[in-house]
Amino acid sequence: MFFSEDTKITAVAVHRVGSQLDPEGGICISPSTLEVNDETKEILTYYFLSSFKHEAYYHFHHDVNLGQNTTYMMVSSIMDSDTLLYPQSVLLAKSLYAMSNKEGISKGEFYVVKFRNCCYDGQLIDAVGLFKSEHKDTFLSIYPQDEQLIVEPKVGVNINKIDKSCLIFDVNRNEGYTVLALDTASRGDNANYWIDEFLGLRQNEDEFFQTQQVMTLCNDFVRNQLPDKYNITKDQQADLLNRSMQFFKENEAFTLDDFTQDVIQQEDIVNNFKDFKSDFEHARGFQLADSFEISESAVKKQAKIMKSVIKLDKNFHVYVHGKRDFIKRGYDENLGLQYYQLFFKEED
Repeated sequence: MFFSEDTKITAVAVHRVGSQLDPEGGICISPSTLEVNDETKEILTYYFLSSFKHEAYYHFHHDVNLGQNTTYMMVSSIMDSDTLLYPQSVLLAKSLYAMSNKEGISKGEFYVVKFRNCCYDGQLIDAVGLFKSEHKDTFLSIYPQDEQLIVEPKVGVNINKIDKSCLIFDVNRNEGYTVLALDTASRGDNANYWIDEFLGLRQNEDEFFQTQQVMTLCNDFVRNQLPDKYNITKDQQADLLNRSMQFFKENEAFTLDDFTQDVIQQEDIVNNFKDFKSDFEHARGFQLADSFEISESAVKKQAKIMKSVIKLDKNFHVYVHGKRDFIKRGYDENLGLQYYQLFFKEED
């Protein structure tokens, strides 16, 4: 959790930002900051900050000079003074609108928020938040009228969901701050416009990053490289993914040699894995460490991509959690079909 009962909103501005490609999108600038009572501020605090579940930290970046990252500069002004939040929020909204020029970008409310006493690394730190809410839900409003209950549908914001989030802690300013960022709504060509284009962020290459990327590397290697290179079967893939997942769950630290010896084992496949790792790093423009502390939160986040599922036509999905010796693959010549045999002791 990055907030507590001590976390307070000191200033908030909201504008509506649409897409340049939508005739009804446009941009609507509010004339002043938002005036809300303490109860509403508590609800907004939960709405804005509860979306951050994982410790994937970023920092502002620019290829030439950090000072040329306009979002970084405007956020720095807000950090220095709450009174600058409104004029800077207008500039931020216009900047976001200028970048909203791709298909599929939805209009929504864009919030700029100043927080006091956010929780970071065991400390209470001031922070600036940038958020965009795009999707609306239907709720039921139930109230008494003329001695009966009236039920009416209302369209509004679900406080358990927010589409785009960014929380900038007031630490490490000269290095681009320490930043949390999420985008749960963008897909396809506009997938990167919030984090990469508008915010100009790069993920910190810390333990979370290293764990996340190495698990992605393992998943890609098992699913994409091995079947083409070694013609391994789906149950063999499932076994390798399970052993990879088990390694990350049971060890506090990753070393390349330990992983390849415990999980991959075969020398020719180990060499192929190391070559694949080099290609993976080159394609993404970063270097993975050969040893690092494993991030438990990154393991939990990446677990969903490393699920061992054998999909059989469109009829069955077999989830494999271990014990590869208990699953056998064969071919029925009479039916002309392949099959799996599953062995078990108990049935739940």
